[in-house]
Amino acid sequence: MKGKKLRNTVAILGLALASASVTFGQEEVPLSKDNKFNVGSLEFTDIPSPDISTGGVNKRFKPKDWLEIEVPFKVQRMKNPPKDDYLDSVTVKWWVVVKGQDRKTYLVEKEVTHVNIPVDEEVVAAIYISPNALRRITGSSSASKSDLEAIGGEIHYNSEMVGFFSHGQPNGWWRKDLGKNVERTGKFPLLDKNETPFKFLWYDRYAEIAPKKN
Repeated sequence: MKGKKLRNTVAILGLALASASVTFGQEEVPLSKDNKFNVGSLEFTDIPSPDISTGGVNKRFKPKDWLEIEVPFKVQRMKNPPKDDYLDSVTVKWWVVVKGQDRKTYLVEKEVTHVNIPVDEEVVAAIYISPNALRRITGSSSASKSDLEAIGGEIHYNSEMVGFFSHGQPNGWWRKDLGKNVERTGKFPLLDKNETPFKFLWYDRYAEIAPKKN
């Protein structure tokens, strides 16, 4: 039943995004001519809230599932590589379309600035949808990538796009008019890793996140 629902909602979204196909490298969506990143495939994980021991104080709770979305990336080519082999900052922009239980389709966005990026090492950028946000949107307490209709993203360095990723729809769909079937909203926020209980877990796997400004 869930698979049928997914096919139907993808078809609806496909109509809204019929003109969304973009050939990257053209003027409309310019990729940097000097710098390029290798961008890997998106990975999806339903991951329960961590149950961490805190000095003998144990509180009973049932861990709920978060939905984690990851994308690995690595510098492939740079015109002027830094002398210390680290980039000061890289920005990853995310667009995610989710089908709601109210028969509406929602677009949520997130921009994350990463710092101290090694040029010779693959790192991972990640965003999360919290258990309560997932249940509020989909009506289900089980996290699944099938709840996502489309994902798009861009990686920017020095104000230039150096890589991109897409899932569920053609490249560049997020730069087009999505039509009346898709509602842009901030009610269901995407979270970066530092905004979740996973902040200190598997630290060296992920691209470091710039501290929030006060």
